[in-house]
This record gives sequence, structure tokens and C-alpha cells, in this order.
Amino acid sequence: MAEIVVEVPEELEKEIKEFPENWSEVALKAIKLKVFELELKRSAELRRLFVEAISSKSKLSEEEADKFAIELSRKMKRGRFEQLKKTGLV
Repeated sequence: MAEIVVEVPEELEKEIKEFPENWSEVALKAIKLKVFELELKRSAELRRLFVEAISSKSKLSEEEADKFAIELSRKMKRGRFEQLKKTGLV
């Protein structure tokens, strides 16, 4: 496993030492959550571009393209939810 060094202010370090917590695990979960948020943001942008492309080059109405995008989004979210369950974030 790769190692990342996190610098914190001295005051925060003192507070951290007061609590018997696995801070590496806390940091790991926070990083995983941030990566998930960024992937979700990126996938939302990709979905938007995908719908625009479908709408512009398709005979689908805008409403049909929206329905397609919503269903695609639901399927992607289900897949991401399963990934989060596997990593223990939900």
C-alpha cells in the first residue's frame, strides 16, 4: 500500500492525540469519499455531454433523451453504491 504523509497544525496534533482513534483509517475513508465525490462530479458532466450528443445526433425527442439519461444515471449510481459498499463507506 502506498504511503501519504499529512501535515497538521500542532494544535490539531495535540487534539488528535487525545483520542484513541485509528487516524490512518479516518484519513483513508476521507480520501476515498473525496475520490467518490470527484468521480460522481465527473460522471455527471459526462452524462450531460452524452445526452447533448444523443440529442443533437438522434431522432429522440429531448424528453426521450432526458428519460434515457435519467435511467443511465440510476444504473451508474447503483454501480457506484455497490462499489462503496465493498469499500465500507456505506
